[in-house]
Amino acid sequence: MLNLFIQGSYKAECLLTSRKNMKTNSQFFDELSDDYDLMINFENALKNKISFIKNFLAINYKTALDLGCGTGADAIALSKLGIQVDAVDHSSGMLQQAIKNAKFFDTDINFIESGLIAFDAKNKNYDFIVSLGNTIANINVLELRILLSTIFGMLNDGGSALIQIVNYAKLPKSGNHILNVFENDEVSIIRKYKINNNNFDFIIDKIDKKSQQKSQIITKLYPHSENDFNKMAEEIGFDIDLYGNLKKHTFSPGESPNLVVVLKKVL
Repeated sequence: MLNLFIQGSYKAECLLTSRKNMKTNSQFFDELSDDYDLMINFENALKNKISFIKNFLAINYKTALDLGCGTGADAIALSKLGIQVDAVDHSSGMLQQAIKNAKFFDTDINFIESGLIAFDAKNKNYDFIVSLGNTIANINVLELRILLSTIFGMLNDGGSALIQIVNYAKLPKSGNHILNVFENDEVSIIRKYKINNNNFDFIIDKIDKKSQQKSQIITKLYPHSENDFNKMAEEIGFDIDLYGNLKKHTFSPGESPNLVVVLKKVL
């Protein structure tokens, strides 16, 4: 009986800790912003993005919108490819870092602080809209339907949207899943998922090796599927192509690391 009490107390303590560390989405990315470029190896990520994104651009594209720009890699890549870019994010911490990165890489980008659903283009239209790096997983399925309808309205005729998220169909149906471990002499950072019934807890554990201080932040993600995008594209009026990564490999639900969605507003 005592053992059951101890187990129950431990579970309750873990639950309280989890709730304490749970952040709103903007709080989560504000706290992550100082470490984000280190985790993704920003300069290498930028080089890859330039290589990949150009394969999705039509020759006549002049303007682009980056939804959920983070610290700016995709927006800077687009600018380097000769595109005029507006870039949106709801995290002030991420935007501050993005502005620094844009200046460092000598690019002129219009950064806007806003949530995805709340963003108002003020009757401005774009040739190309991107949302890469799993940004779309931060909104639920109802919000996704609203956003895709908004994107349709913001695209010029003949324009397209490029969306990249994790291929959640490949992941386990329950339990914990390690995404990535970053480590150097100063810090250890583990990114992982706790898989729930209808959503995921996105958890980042950090250890400062000098002080041995541990920290954890958590936010909710939503595992959108191939079927979700196919259904919404048909309802809204998009032509749709699906790929398994930004190299345009064929999408396989059981094998592809990513779900890459190209939505085309046909003439």
